[in-house]
Amino acid sequence: MENLRICNDEHGSGSYSGTCVEASTMNMDPVIWSKMPNHVLDHVLSFLPFWTILKLQCVSSKWRKNLKSTVFLAKWVDNSPAEVLFLMFTDHWHIQAAAAYNPSLNKWHLVPLSHSSNVIHDYHMITAAGGLVCTEEVAWPNRALVISNPINRSYRKLPPMMDMKSPYVVGMMVNADRSGYRVLVAQDGDSLVSQHYDSKSNSWKMNSTLDSKVAMLAGMATVKGFLFCLSFWPLGLIAYNIEEATWHDMEVKMPTSISSPHLIHNNGDLFLVAGVEEFGQMMTIQIWKVDFLCKECIKIEQMPDCFFQKFSWTVGGEHFSCMGEAGLVCFSDGVTLPILMYNMNSSRWWWLPPCPLHLSSPKFLSKYAHNPLSPLGFPVQPCFVVKA
Repeated sequence: MENLRICNDEHGSGSYSGTCVEASTMNMDPVIWSKMPNHVLDHVLSFLPFWTILKLQCVSSKWRKNLKSTVFLAKWVDNSPAEVLFLMFTDHWHIQAAAAYNPSLNKWHLVPLSHSSNVIHDYHMITAAGGLVCTEEVAWPNRALVISNPINRSYRKLPPMMDMKSPYVVGMMVNADRSGYRVLVAQDGDSLVSQHYDSKSNSWKMNSTLDSKVAMLAGMATVKGFLFCLSFWPLGLIAYNIEEATWHDMEVKMPTSISSPHLIHNNGDLFLVAGVEEFGQMMTIQIWKVDFLCKECIKIEQMPDCFFQKFSWTVGGEHFSCMGEAGLVCFSDGVTLPILMYNMNSSRWWWLPPCPLHLSSPKFLSKYAHNPLSPLGFPVQPCFVVKA
């Protein structure tokens, strides 16, 4: 290893963390690469991140064939590091657009939503999980849910769901073996009623009910076979057992006087992110770890004052949007700059570079921006394997 360099700021000014290390390695002899057995080469390449594999597929037709093979992708899914994209959406002057922030490269990528202007306004984004994106066609009478994987371009329109009063999508869960997925839909009221779509059977099934008054479910996070949700009025934590299709009240004591609560999962644990209020004014933003044994939320982190002052001024000291995946948490008010990112694994805060959507539109969200069940965007883990 040569040309080792230590730098104090990985992403330029405005970062809040320790040092980082950058290194360049010597190039391997091309003869060695050409003579390396395929199974050894597959094993080595399976540890590379998504973006590198995407570039290597352009090396040659032989490499593209090998890197798209079932054998290689099975190894890559098990060995590759987790990659996360944060998708943002806008709807301005009758043009929908999307951009994705890549934390590993600290840059934005413009994402085309459609190649046909005739269908640009026929759908809107609802949720995402495991590399899949769930959208809803809104053109009457063809209203339907559509699941797609933008990486392998698989696509499926779901059959009509079972009759339910005022249903809304709570979230989507991809099976642990990536062989299928489920979409959860709920109905509020004096008791929680829900149904889920199973991609393996290509059908909807009614679930067990929760005999508790629920006004709204939001803040979905999947941990160890459970889909956790926040129920409002009163605020509480409930969980959906994915395999048993049953609901459970977790009876966890929630912090008081909080606003804009969101759930985040990281390394098998569940976390709560929310603003802390005094006399109706947000004073800080904190992160709690949910302790299921003690049935309480334990504070582990607070947004540094230097970041909170700028961020709270942007959101006007009121509600904010938050989304997270794999220990990365993104904060925004969904309309204006700036956007703040936090890495839970390295305890690092930084401001994102300007989103390209703001160059052409002052709005981040579509016409559904103020729907409490539609956040500013969604974290997506790009994946070659999961099929819609």
